[in-house]
Amino acid sequence: MTNIQLRDQFLDIAKGLAIILVVVGHVIQGSAEKFDDLLWFRVIYSFHMPLFVFLSGSVAAIAFSPERIQSGMLMVAKQVKTRLAKASIRLLIPFVSWCVINQLFYHHSDSIVSAVLLAFRRPDTALWFLLAIFYCILLTCLFDIAFAGIYQLLQRCHMDRASHWIVDGRIQIVLIILIWWAIREHTPRGAGLSLIRPYFIYYMLGIGFYRYLYPKISIWNYLPAIAIFIVLIPLWDRTAADNMIVMQTTSFIPRQLIYFYAAVVALSGSLVMIGVARVITNSSANWVKKFLVICGQLSLGIYAIHYFFLPFSPKVLTPLFASLGIAMMINKIPLARTFLLGEK
Repeated sequence: MTNIQLRDQFLDIAKGLAIILVVVGHVIQGSAEKFDDLLWFRVIYSFHMPLFVFLSGSVAAIAFSPERIQSGMLMVAKQVKTRLAKASIRLLIPFVSWCVINQLFYHHSDSIVSAVLLAFRRPDTALWFLLAIFYCILLTCLFDIAFAGIYQLLQRCHMDRASHWIVDGRIQIVLIILIWWAIREHTPRGAGLSLIRPYFIYYMLGIGFYRYLYPKISIWNYLPAIAIFIVLIPLWDRTAADNMIVMQTTSFIPRQLIYFYAAVVALSGSLVMIGVARVITNSSANWVKKFLVICGQLSLGIYAIHYFFLPFSPKVLTPLFASLGIAMMINKIPLARTFLLGEK
């Protein structure tokens, strides 16, 4: 029980660090004319959203149960229905609710209905991250049903060894990543589905990391990620092709490696912050840990509310603490907590 609690605290601390980085990044973007030239903006934007998706996958790993496919497609389908109902409350209801609030404040569209429809057509006009995570959950559910069907087929064909392999969660994660990589360019783009193209793999890597690697690796295992990130980040640019600045020094790099450059930067940067979160979790800085845990637990509220306070000074502090305070108040009101924070 103690180990589970520590792990939960670690995830909240990591999410707390991630949401603070989001606030800092948005403050820089709204305060500087040439923000893309600023080092801290480039550093934060190179990994902050992949980190959030990675951590969402890590949270999902707590309930990850690869052996459930043995219960059959019908039972898995029932479990999927329950998971999607919970995900709808946690993600879709706040997505729509904050879309309505933003429309009332900023009048992005002609009406509330058109604003909601626009949010699903162009999620970048709303809290797109919530929709992206919902689609990641939906896709993993579809894979669960598919694996349950494959398991039943293997059992009927008396392929016991193969059916045993398919129950292994590590094999499931690898297969999902490989299959997704093969089909992702052929998936629909409407209703914001294009969001999962760049992010779903980070979600699955988060599941695999937290379930199979996190309990076994030490702080020192994060050092290679730090080295990789430091070496690669100078070439990262948000507006460049493949996010890589074209320079003479990169002419010797094969095109195939350049294609993966942004993903390697995002993943290494995410692991750096996860290493920082683990150091803080194991430290005696209790007040720091408590603050980050609160930020992590209320990260959805901070994410939704901090936009309203970006113009105010002192920069970073006002958007962060104002959104945190309002999120804490919302969290005490049952109905508002459900609609705005996705909590029952």
